[in-house]
Amino acid sequence: MMINKKPAAKLTTWLLCTMVLVAITAGRANAACAPVPDIAITLPPLTFDGPADGPTIGQPIGVNWGWQKSTPNYFSGCRVKEIITIPSRANIISGITYTENGVTYPIFGTNVPGIGLIVGLKPTNDPSYKPLVRPILYVFIGDSFGVGIDAQAKLIVVGQLKAGVYNIADDSLAIILGSEGKDEIGGSFLKLNPTTLTIRARTCQLSSAAVQNVTLPPVAKSQFSGVGSSPNVGQNFIVSTQCEEGVNLYATMTDATNPANTGNILTLGEGTTASGVGVQILRNDIPVAFGPDSSAAGNLNQWYIGSANNTGNDLFAIPFRARYVQTDTNMTAGVVKAKTTITFSYQ
Repeated sequence: MMINKKPAAKLTTWLLCTMVLVAITAGRANAACAPVPDIAITLPPLTFDGPADGPTIGQPIGVNWGWQKSTPNYFSGCRVKEIITIPSRANIISGITYTENGVTYPIFGTNVPGIGLIVGLKPTNDPSYKPLVRPILYVFIGDSFGVGIDAQAKLIVVGQLKAGVYNIADDSLAIILGSEGKDEIGGSFLKLNPTTLTIRARTCQLSSAAVQNVTLPPVAKSQFSGVGSSPNVGQNFIVSTQCEEGVNLYATMTDATNPANTGNILTLGEGTTASGVGVQILRNDIPVAFGPDSSAAGNLNQWYIGSANNTGNDLFAIPFRARYVQTDTNMTAGVVKAKTTITFSYQ
């Protein structure tokens, strides 16, 4: 049996559409309108300091919006009935959104692992922000003169954070147009200016072997007494890890042959010739229930190990015992092989 520690498009089409719209608006610009400026998102340098799996997926970095700006005279000299925003990015994070004040925002990916970006836009005189979405955001405002635009943005956790100093790259996020009927006005860009994000993601390091081969002693069929029974023999082994200060250590054990297995008997693996028997892993004399190979907080059948104190580098030695268990009334002698992995979560 092996114990293996695991460490925790249409883009071209939209870019072409954006280029076409820019060319159109340049030709139809209302002479009475002042030039429409670009809106540049400039997030301040940010720091995250905590366990790598501590922040919940979908949680913002910081407690407030990282950046907010009001441009009250954005369409100065223009009569506007509708604001149209066309994102120029295709990389919306699948399966994760962020909701605040009843508004649900899709999350756009960034060049920083585990970090996404959300953007809200609204006319200055409107009380509610609208999320930047794909394919197009329409905001109908009636018939107004000299409409302003407010914008806000913040960073969102979308995966496990990795320690480092990252430069969030500059980017063009969307093109913003006004409409006064059949013609478009403006054609400025919503841009992201570069900024720095420092992540001090605390983790643990294995101090035992990353791969362990555990050999169970031979047993006879007569040592079993029926389905669910186990002979009074087995093999002990230890997985140990050292954790940095402030880490709450959790773990999930996964059936490597059948990762969907959420029971407590490992699926027999390649090379097995025996039948009617399985393998269990015991922790504190209780069979471990298996779960998905994920470091996310609250993962199914994840268990708590301990917390590193303020000195850091605390050693956690986790004792296990492997044993046979009868799974069928008919048993066939032979070789038994199974494999499991352990995924740690640093919360």
